[in-house]
Amino acid sequence: MYSVLFRQAEASSQLAGAKGMNLIKLTKHGLPVPDGFVIQTNALTRFMEDNHLHQTSESIEKEIIAGTFSDELKHELTNSFYKLRDSYRSVAVRSSSASEDLEGASFAGQYETYLNIKTEEEFLAKVKECWASFFSGRVSSYKKKMNNQIAEPLMGVVVQGLIDSDVSGVIFSRNPVTHDDRELLISASYGLGEAIVSGSVTPDTFIVNKSSFEIQKEIGAKEIYMESAAEGIAERATSKDMRSRFCLTDEQVSELAEITKKTEELYGYPVDIEFGIADHHVYLLQARPITTIEQDKKASEEERSFMITDADMNDFWINMESNIEGPISPLFSSIIVPAMEYGLKKNMRKFPIGVVVDEVKLYRGHVYSKSQDGQQPQTEDCGEELFPILSERMYDIIKHTYLPFYETLDQLAQTDHTAESALDAFRKLKAFYLTAYDEHFNIVFPQMLLTNKLQVMYQHIQGESENAHFYEMLTGKMNKSLETDRLLWLFSVEVQENPNLLSIFKNTKPEQLQEKLKQTDEGKQFLRNIHEFLQEYGWRSVKSHDLIEQTWAENPYYALANIQNYVRNGYHFDNEFQKTKEKREALYNEFLENIEDPNLRKEFDRYYQWTLNAANIMDDHHFYIDAMLDAKARAFLLKVGELLAENGVIQDREDLWFLYDDDVENALLHPVSLQDKAEKRRQAFHEYELAKAPAYLGNPTKEQLKIAEEIVGAVIEDEKNTENHIFGIAASSGIATGPVKVIRDASEFSRFASGNILVCKMTTPLWTSLFQDAKAIITDTGGILSHAAIIAREYGIPAVLGTRTATERLRDGDIITVDGSNGKITVVSRA
Repeated sequence: MYSVLFRQAEASSQLAGAKGMNLIKLTKHGLPVPDGFVIQTNALTRFMEDNHLHQTSESIEKEIIAGTFSDELKHELTNSFYKLRDSYRSVAVRSSSASEDLEGASFAGQYETYLNIKTEEEFLAKVKECWASFFSGRVSSYKKKMNNQIAEPLMGVVVQGLIDSDVSGVIFSRNPVTHDDRELLISASYGLGEAIVSGSVTPDTFIVNKSSFEIQKEIGAKEIYMESAAEGIAERATSKDMRSRFCLTDEQVSELAEITKKTEELYGYPVDIEFGIADHHVYLLQARPITTIEQDKKASEEERSFMITDADMNDFWINMESNIEGPISPLFSSIIVPAMEYGLKKNMRKFPIGVVVDEVKLYRGHVYSKSQDGQQPQTEDCGEELFPILSERMYDIIKHTYLPFYETLDQLAQTDHTAESALDAFRKLKAFYLTAYDEHFNIVFPQMLLTNKLQVMYQHIQGESENAHFYEMLTGKMNKSLETDRLLWLFSVEVQENPNLLSIFKNTKPEQLQEKLKQTDEGKQFLRNIHEFLQEYGWRSVKSHDLIEQTWAENPYYALANIQNYVRNGYHFDNEFQKTKEKREALYNEFLENIEDPNLRKEFDRYYQWTLNAANIMDDHHFYIDAMLDAKARAFLLKVGELLAENGVIQDREDLWFLYDDDVENALLHPVSLQDKAEKRRQAFHEYELAKAPAYLGNPTKEQLKIAEEIVGAVIEDEKNTENHIFGIAASSGIATGPVKVIRDASEFSRFASGNILVCKMTTPLWTSLFQDAKAIITDTGGILSHAAIIAREYGIPAVLGTRTATERLRDGDIITVDGSNGKITVVSRA
C-alpha cells in the first residue's frame, strides 16, 4: 500500500513522514483536520526502482521530475486523489520528510508546498516535485550540517483537502518571544496561510493567557491576502476596511486558544499550529513540535549588549546584508558590530551623506542598523577640499594605520602564546577594529559625497534619474580586484604556453590540482609562484566579513581554480579591460559633447576627473580593510583557538568562532569547557544560514523605506512583479537571454557554466571568477554601488540587483531575459 487516509493510518506510521504523522495523530484524536491522505515513503522508493534512479546521482532531482509512474503506482495514487476531490474543490500537496521537525533538526521551509491542485496531471507533477525536493542542494546541505545521515529516501507526501480560508495563521503554544509557558501567541491575516508563512504580510498578533484567556492585541498592516484562483494562487490587495480592523474576533481567538491547549496536551510539549477559518469553522492544517524553544531560551539567557532585544523591535532596523553577508559567527559579531557602530556614528556626522545611524545590532546572526528619523541635511561644500586627493589620501591612511598593524598580526600569528600574551593581543585586536572602522568610513564617505554630487549634476543635465550609464562612465579604472584577476589571468597565459602545465590544468579536477602540480618540477615551481602571489593578494576569505572560512592565503585551491577557469574559457583580460576603457571614454565624450554650456561642461569635467580618480576606492578599501583585516585577524586568532583547545575549553581551534569575545577573555583567564555552548551556537548559526532574514524589522513609514533603499538598495519586493516578470535595480546596461543557474555559496561554483545567467543572493570578491562566464547577473540584495554592480559594469554584462526574490522565484534551467538598462527580468520559459 502506497497511500493511506489520515483516519485509517496508524498514528505511529513511520512511512508517513513527520508532517503526515502529525496530521494522522490530530485526526485520530478528533481535532478539526481537513480530510486527506498520505503518500507513504515507500512510494518514492518504488518510483525510483521503477525508473532505475540512484539517489547518489548528481542530477537526481531532474531525473525524478522526468520519471514516469508505473501503472500500479499511478492507479493507487490517482484513485486516492479523486476520492478526496469528491469532497473538496482542490487539494494541497505538501512534502512530509521522515527527518522533518525532529528534535534539534527542524527542516521547516526546506521542502515544498503546492496549493489549489485540481487535475490529475498537476497532482502527479507536484508529487514528483515534493520527492525531488528531498534531494535539493540546500536540503542536502542542511542534512549534512545537522549530521542527519539518511540511508533511504524517506520522503512522504501529504495530500489534504484545501480549505479556502477567510482567515488563517500560525499559533505558538508557548510565547516564542518571552518563552513564557503561560501564554500562547497567534499571528493571523486574511486569506490562505501562505501569505504569513512566506512573510509577505504584517499579521495581527494576539497574545492569550492560557489560564484566564485574557487577550492582548496588536493590529498588523495585513497588506495583501492570497486566495485560490482558476489556476494556482492569486495575490490581492486588502481593502482599507480590512487593514483597519482585526481579522479575528475575541470569540475566535478564544476558540483557537482552546484547540491549541488540547493539541499541546496531546503532544505533551509545546507545538506550533497552522490554522484556517472558513465559513466560521476552524481547521487545523498542520501541527509540529517546536524543536528550537530550548535553544531559543538558552540564547535569550546569554544576550549581549549588541543584540536586538524585544524592546528594540518597535524601532525600524535595516538589514545590512548588502554590505555584510549574514549570518556572521558569534566571535566576529562581538568584534565587528561595536566597531561598525563606532565608525558609522562618528563619520556620518563628519560627512553628512543624508542619514545618521543611531545603533548597529545583531538579530539572528544578521547585522542591522537603526537610523534617526528624517534625512540629515547635506552641506554643499562638505568634503570639497578632499575631492581632488581621495585615492591618494586613502593610500596614505592605509600605509600609516593599517599596514603596521598587519605586520604585528603576522608576528602574532607566528607566536606560541601564553594565556597572558594571547589576552593582551586579543584586546589590542578588538581596539584596532574600532580604529579600523573609524578610518574605513573616513575613507568611504567623502568618496560617496563626491559621487553623489556628480550624479546630481548628471541627472540635472540629463533630465532623468537613470543611473546605469552614469556609473558605466566610471568603469575601466584599475583596482585591486581587477589587479588580482589580471595576475591570475597572466598565470593562465603561462599555463597555456607550457604543454605540461596545460595538460594538468585541462585534465585535472580543481580540488586535485595542487597534488598533481606537486608531482613535477614545473608544477612545484608554479606552486611556489602562486604562494608568492598569495602572500600579497591572498588576504581575502571565502566568506567576506567573517573569520569562519579559509583565506586564499591558507589554501591555493581558490587561486588555482580561478586560473583553471581562465584556461578553460579563453578569456583575455587585457583585451576585455581595454574594451571597457574604450566604452567608458566613448560614453563620457558623447555625454560631454551634449553639454551646451561651456562653464557647466568645465565644472562637470572637473568633478568627473576627481570621481574617476577615486573610483578605485570602493574595491581598494575592501581589499586592504574589509578583507585583509579579517583575514590577518583569522590567522592570529587560530593561535588563540589552539591555546584554548590545549586547555580544554574547546575541542578544535575553529570552535573559537562560536564563542563571544567575553567568553574568550574569561576562558583565557579561567579555562573551563565551553564546548557545549560552542556546539549549540554552531547549530543555531547553520539554522540562521538556511533561514531568510527579514530585510527590515519594525513598521517603517514609506519615507523610511525610501531612505533605506538609498543606503542598502531595495528592501521590499517591487510591486510591479508578476508571475513572469521580476523588477529590480538597473545596475549594468544591456540585454541578455539564457538559462538560470542559482548559486547559493562558493561550494556550488563548479555548477556554473559559461553562458549561464548567475542568480544569487549577493556577490563578494570571491565571486568575481564567475563574471567571466556569466551572460548576466541577478541578485536578491544590493544596490547600484554594490560589488555585483561594480564588477558587472567592469565586465560589461547586464545586471539587475536588489530583486529581493530572484533566488526563490527562479529555478535552474529557466530561460530568462535580463534587461540591465531597465531593471527588468522576463521569464521566457520554465524548466
